[in-house]
Amino acid sequence: MSAVAGEAQLAGVASPGAAKPPGLSRPAKFYFALVATVTLGVVVSPLARLDAGTRGWPTFLVLAACAAAAQLVGGVTTTRNQSYNTSSVFLVAGAILLPPPLLVLLGLVQHLPEWLKMRYAWYIQTFNICNFTLDVLAASATFKLAAGNSSLAAVGHARWAGAALAACLVFVALNHSLLATMLYLGRGHYPRETGLFSAESLATDLVLAALGIAISAFWQLNPWLILFGVAPLALIHRSLHVPQLQEQARVDPKTGLFNARHFFAALTEELSRAQRFDRPLALIMADLDLLRDINNTYGHLAGDAVLGGIADVFRSELRHYDLPARFGGEEFALLLPETTPEEAHEIADRIRRAVAVREFEIETSSEPIRATISMGVAAYPRDAKDQNELVHRADLAVYRAKLQGRNRVLFASPEPLSERPDRRNPLVAVAATTEVVRAAARRADARRPVGVERRQPFPTTTRGPRFLDLPSPLAALVLAVAAAGVTGGALGVVYGGTTHLAGLLAVVGLVGIGQILALEVKHGSISVVSVGAITGAALFGARAALLLAAIQAIIEWIARRAPLRRFVFNISMLTLAFLAAAGVFAAAQASTLGDTGLVLGGIVAGLAYFVVDSGLLSLALAFEGRQRAAAVWTERFAWLAGHYLGYGLLGGVVALAYHAVGLYALLVAAVPLLLMRRTQADCLAHTQRSAEQLREAAETIQSQNVSLERAKKLLRERSTAMDGLSASVDARGPHAARLASSASRTRCS
Repeated sequence: MSAVAGEAQLAGVASPGAAKPPGLSRPAKFYFALVATVTLGVVVSPLARLDAGTRGWPTFLVLAACAAAAQLVGGVTTTRNQSYNTSSVFLVAGAILLPPPLLVLLGLVQHLPEWLKMRYAWYIQTFNICNFTLDVLAASATFKLAAGNSSLAAVGHARWAGAALAACLVFVALNHSLLATMLYLGRGHYPRETGLFSAESLATDLVLAALGIAISAFWQLNPWLILFGVAPLALIHRSLHVPQLQEQARVDPKTGLFNARHFFAALTEELSRAQRFDRPLALIMADLDLLRDINNTYGHLAGDAVLGGIADVFRSELRHYDLPARFGGEEFALLLPETTPEEAHEIADRIRRAVAVREFEIETSSEPIRATISMGVAAYPRDAKDQNELVHRADLAVYRAKLQGRNRVLFASPEPLSERPDRRNPLVAVAATTEVVRAAARRADARRPVGVERRQPFPTTTRGPRFLDLPSPLAALVLAVAAAGVTGGALGVVYGGTTHLAGLLAVVGLVGIGQILALEVKHGSISVVSVGAITGAALFGARAALLLAAIQAIIEWIARRAPLRRFVFNISMLTLAFLAAAGVFAAAQASTLGDTGLVLGGIVAGLAYFVVDSGLLSLALAFEGRQRAAAVWTERFAWLAGHYLGYGLLGGVVALAYHAVGLYALLVAAVPLLLMRRTQADCLAHTQRSAEQLREAAETIQSQNVSLERAKKLLRERSTAMDGLSASVDARGPHAARLASSASRTRCS
C-alpha cells in the first residue's frame, strides 16, 4: 500500500475552487526528511558494492519489470489517501531472492515509470520510493536472519517458509506504520480513520505478500511456474476494487464526508446503542448560509470550494469518534455519540466560530471570501426518541437560527415554526472586492464587439509532418546528427572503459531527477541537468553518453509529447555534446596536470558541451525558420555561455570529489543543484508576476486612453455645435451676435 500520488486526493478531497494544492505541514516535512535521510544512509553501502558482477541480474530484471508494470497499470485508489496494487507481490519475492545491492534499485524502478507518466508531486512519489525501499530491505534482513540462505533446497522447506512468513509480516507492518505516520502528520488523518490497521486492509496486503512468497518458491523450483503464479493477479486486481466501491457507496465525493445513506445507518446503530445502555447522544444539523448568493456571485465552483472548506473545519474540530456527513445540498449532519446537549452546543458553537473566521481562497475573487453557518442541536432522550424525530427537531432548530439572523446555534424546541427564513438578506461577510470583479467582467464585455458572443474554441488535434516531410536542409541536418549521435553513442557503449555500475546509475538518477524538475517556460524548459551530464562525462567517459542523453530526451518527450523527429534529434544532439565533453576530459586526464587538469578540463568541457548543443540546435532552428544560424545563436543562446563554464567547473570538482569519497560526493553535489533549481523557480515566479503587473498596467493605460479619446470626441462634437450656433447667430445681425458671444463665454467660463 502506498500514499496516493495526486494533490487533490492527498488533500483528502478535491478542492474545485482552490488556487493552490496543499503542501506538507512542518511536522510532515520533518518526518519526510527523516525517512529520506534514513533511506539514503541505508542504501549508500549496498550501492557502493553494486557492479556488473553482482549476482541476480536476470532475477532483478524480471521482478523489476513486473513490479513497474503492476504499478503503471495502476491500483485502486480510496478516498483516504491510499492506493492498493499488486506490485508488492514482486517486492516480497525480491526481498527473498535478491542481494541488497539490487534491492535498493527495486523501489526506484517500481515507481519511476508511473512518476514519469503521471507527473505526480515530487515529495509524494519520493516518500513512496523511500517507504518501499526500507520495507524491502527490512524484509530481506529478516529473511536472511531467520533462514541464513535464500536457497529453498539448502535451508529446508519448513525453515524457509517460516523465514519467508516473518519477512512478509515485517514488510506489511513497516509499510503501514510509515504510511500511517505520514498521513497523520501530513493530513491529520488518524490511523483509525484511514483504516490502515483494519482487519480488511491488513488481510489484503498480507495475502499479496504471501503470493510473493509463492512466486519466489516457484522461481527456485522452476521459473516457468511463475506464469501460473502471476495469472491469479488479474483476478486479485479486480477484487481490490471492492474496498473502493464500498468507500464510494458511503462517501460524498465533493466534500469527502459520509453521505446521507451511511449517516442514517450509523444513526440507527448509535441510537439503538444509546437506548440499550441508557447513554446520551446528540445530533447537530448545520446549514451553510446563503450558498445561492455565493454561487451567483463567484460561480458554482466557488460554492463547492466553500463546502469542501467547511468539511475540513468539521474534521479539525470534531472528535475522532464523531461522524460528520453531508445531508444534502448545503446541509450537514453531525452525529455525536456519548454527548450531552450542553456539550453538543459547545462543540457546535466552536465549529460556527471556526467557520466564520475561515477564509476561502477561490479563483474568481482577488481576495478570499468568508461564509457563515447556522446550526441546530437535538439530543436523545431530551428532544426525541427515534431517528426521524431527532433529525426533524434539529432541522427546525436550524430554520429558527436562520430566522433570527443566521450564524448562530440554537437548541431544539417543541414550538412550531411560524415563518420561513428570509432569503433576501445580503450575503454575510463576503470579500470587499466583489464590485472590482464585476467591474472587470463589465470591462471585458465592453471590449467585445456588439453581437459577438465569447466562445471557447473546439479542441482540435493537429498532426505534425512526417519524419522526412521537412525542408531539405533541415531533413539533411536531422539525418546527419541522428547518424552521428547514434553511431558515436553505440561505439561509446562498446568501447567505453567504465565498470562502476553503482556510480553510473547514481548519475543517471541525478540527471533524470534534474530533468523531471525542469521548469516549464514559454518556449521550452530550464534546468541544471547539464551539471549531471558533464559530471557523467568526467567520471564514465563515452560509455554513458547514449544512456544519459536518452534519459533526458525520454523525460522531455513524456512531458511535451514532441514529434518523433525532434525526439531523435534531441537524443543524437545530447549524445554528441556529451561525447565532446568526454573527449575533453579524456585529454585532461591523459595530461600531467593531475587534479588541476581535471578541474581546468571541466571548464573547457562545459564550453565544448555548450558549443555542440547550442550550435546544432541553432542550425535546426535556423533551417526551420529560414533565418541565419549566427543570428539565432546570438539571440537565444549566447547569454548561456557563462553558465556552462560554471557548470563545467562544478562537474569537474564533483568528479574530483567522487574519486575521493565515492557516492557521498554525488549526494552532496545534489544539494547545491536543488538550491539552484529553487533559485531559478523563484526568479521565474518573480518574472511572471512582474509581467502580469505590466500587462495589467498596460490594460489600464489602454482603457484610460479609450476614455480620453471618447472625451476628446465629445468635446469636438460640442465645439462643432457651438460653432454652428455662432454662425447662425452671426447671420441674424450684429446685436444678436454680441448676445450669443456673451452667452458662449458665460457657458465656457
